[in-house]
Amino acid sequence: MWPRIKQKLKKWQGTLLITPCIAGLIILGNNAGIFRILEWSILDQFFRLRIYEPIEERIVIVTIDESDIEYVKQWPMSDRVMAKVIRNLKAQKPLAIAMNIYRDLPVEPGHQELVQEFKYTPNLIGIQKVASNPVAPPPILKEYERVAADDLLLDTDGKIRRGIVLLSEPDGNVIEGLGVKMALRYLENQGIELKTIDRDKQVYSLGQAKFVPLSGNDGEYNDRDMGGYQILLNYRGGLEKFLHISIKEVLENHIPDNLMRDRLVFIGAKAPSLNSNFPTPYSSVLLAPVKLVPGVVIHANLTSQILSAVLDNRPMLRATSKPINWLWIFFWSGYTTTVATMFIYQRWVTVVRILLAGGMVVTSAYIAFSLGWLIPVFTPLLAVGSAAVVSIGFVLWENLMLSHRKFEEYAHTLEDKVKERTAELAQANEEISALNHKLEQENLRMGAELDVARQLQQMVLPKPEELEAIEGIDIAGYMDPADEVGGDYYDVLHADGLVTIGIGDVMGHGLESGIVMLMTQTVVRTLQEIRETDPVRFLDTLNRTIYKNVQRMNSDKSLTLTILNYSEGRVSISGQHEETIVVRSGGYIERIDTMDLGLPIGIDDDIIDFIDHMTVELQSGDGIVLYTDGIPEAFNLNKEQYSVERLCEVISQNWGLTAQEIKEAVIKDVRNFIGEQKVFDDITLLVFKQE
Repeated sequence: MWPRIKQKLKKWQGTLLITPCIAGLIILGNNAGIFRILEWSILDQFFRLRIYEPIEERIVIVTIDESDIEYVKQWPMSDRVMAKVIRNLKAQKPLAIAMNIYRDLPVEPGHQELVQEFKYTPNLIGIQKVASNPVAPPPILKEYERVAADDLLLDTDGKIRRGIVLLSEPDGNVIEGLGVKMALRYLENQGIELKTIDRDKQVYSLGQAKFVPLSGNDGEYNDRDMGGYQILLNYRGGLEKFLHISIKEVLENHIPDNLMRDRLVFIGAKAPSLNSNFPTPYSSVLLAPVKLVPGVVIHANLTSQILSAVLDNRPMLRATSKPINWLWIFFWSGYTTTVATMFIYQRWVTVVRILLAGGMVVTSAYIAFSLGWLIPVFTPLLAVGSAAVVSIGFVLWENLMLSHRKFEEYAHTLEDKVKERTAELAQANEEISALNHKLEQENLRMGAELDVARQLQQMVLPKPEELEAIEGIDIAGYMDPADEVGGDYYDVLHADGLVTIGIGDVMGHGLESGIVMLMTQTVVRTLQEIRETDPVRFLDTLNRTIYKNVQRMNSDKSLTLTILNYSEGRVSISGQHEETIVVRSGGYIERIDTMDLGLPIGIDDDIIDFIDHMTVELQSGDGIVLYTDGIPEAFNLNKEQYSVERLCEVISQNWGLTAQEIKEAVIKDVRNFIGEQKVFDDITLLVFKQE
C-alpha cells in the first residue's frame, strides 16, 4: 500500500509542489496590495463592456458648466440666484431636491431670501463634508435635519468605486450619504421602509434588495480602507444615462413640461474649473483621454443603484471574500499545473487548454459581474500564466534529466550493442544478397515473358496489305506496346462484303493480359468465320468463352471491347469500351458513349441482358476513329493528360488527309505531348474512312 502511494506521490510531485508555491506567492502579493490596482483596472473594463443600460427616468440632474458660471456672473453664485433656482425647481413639483453645492457661508445679495427657500422647501436636502477638510452644512437645513454627506471614497489609484451609506460625524451622530438619503426619500413615498436583517452585521433590506456592508475582508480592500458603512458602486453610467438640464435653462424657466414632476432632482457642478469631476471605472481607457465623472453624477448613480435594486431587481454589487478568492487562485494554479504535465506528449493540446483556462477566468468573472459579484481576474490569470511557465519548465527539465540518464545507460552498453548490431547487419547483408540473386532470376524470367507477350501481340495484328485489300474504305491501324506490355487489342476482318472491326483493352499488364488478348482475337475471328452477325449473340458467345478460360487460369482479368460490323455505308456498334468517334465529311465530330452497349468481357458468365447495339450511317468522306485509353490518359512531365478533346481536335483538323496520314498526325501529336515521359500503357489507334 505505502509503496503504491509513494509511487503516485513521485509521479505528481511536480504538481503537488508547484501548485501551492505559485498560489501562495500570488496570495501573499495580493494581501500586500501589489496587484490591487491591476485587478481593479481589469474589473473596470467590465463596466465599459457591459450590455446596454437604459436611461434612469426617475432622476433629473441640473448641471453647472463653465457657460452657466459666466451666465450667473460669479462663483459661488449669489444666494439670490440660488433661491431663484430652488423656486423654479419647486414649481415643477419634484419628489426631492438635492443641492450638491456647499452653502455654509452667505453669498450676498439675497441671503435671507435663500434662507426662506431653505426653510419652506421641505423636500430640499443640503450637503456637508464630514471627513478630511470638513465643510459645514447650511445651518437652517441642519436644524431641520435635511442634510446628507457629500463625501466620496477614493481608492488608492484615485478612482471612485465605493459609495457612502452611513458616516459618523465627529460628535458621534450618524449621517446618510447624499445618494442614499435621496433614494430613501423616493422609496418612502413608495411605502417601502428600511428593515433590519442582522443588526450586528449591519445587514438591512429595502423591499427585495439586501444591503451588506463592504468589509476589509472583501475583494481588494483591507481594514485601512474602511470607514463608515460602504457599498460598492454598481454604476449605471455617466451623465448621458440620466435626464439632465443646465442651470441656465432652469433660471430662464425653459424647463420641459413634467420633466421633474415626482422625480428626484440633483443640482451639481460639472465645470472643470471647479474640480468637482472624478475618475471612475469609466476612466480606465487606454489610448484615449481620461473621462471624469461629476461628483453629482456619482451620487445620482448610487441613488439609481438603490432604486433599481429595490424596484427593478437589478443586482447590487458585492465582492467575494478573501478566502474564496484564495481558493479561486489555488484552483487555477492547480488546474494549469496539472494540464502542463502533458506538455511533452500533447504540446498543442496543452497550449490550447491553458489558453482556454485564461478565457474561462475572464468569462466567469464577467458572468459573475453581470450577476452582481466581483471576483478576481488578474490574480487567477497570473496563476494560470505562472503555473504554465513553471510547470512546463519543470516538465522539460525532468524530461532532459531522464534523457541524460538514458544516454548514460546507453553509453555503458554501447560496445555490446555495436557488436550485436554488426552481427545483425552481417546477417541482413547475406539475406539481401540472396534476395538480389532471386530478383535477378525473376527479372530475367519476367523479361522473357514480356518479350514473348510483345511478339505475340504484334504477330496477330492485321497486315497493311490486308487493310489495303478491303474495297470501299480507307483504313489504317497502329499499336505500340508500353514498357510493361499491356493487353490492347485491335483487329480488322473482312469476308463476303462484311468488315468486322474489334478494339479492346485487357485490365492490367504482363503475360496474362497478353494471353487474354490472344484468346479474344481467336474467338472474334472464329465468330466472324462462322458468319455470326447478330451483335448480341456475338458478344454473349465471346464473353462466355473468355470468362470460362479466365476462370480456368485462376485469374481475374477482364477487358473492355467494342465490335463494329460495317457493310455498304452502315456500321453496327456494340460492346462497352472507350467512346467511338464518328467523323463526318469536313471534320465534324460526333462522340458515341458505349457505356450502355455492354459490360466488360470476362467479368461475369452471363451479360446478355446488358448487351445492346446501335447503327450509324456513313456517307462518302465520313469515317470512324477508335482508340484505347493509352491515348487520352497519356501524361506529360507536368502531370497533364492528353484528353479525348485534344484527340478530337487533331482528328478534325486533319480529316481531309488519308487514314494513314490522319493516324500519323495523331501519333505525332501524342508523342510531342508526352515528350520524355515514360509510357505506362499501350497506345492503339484505328482510323477508317468511307471512300
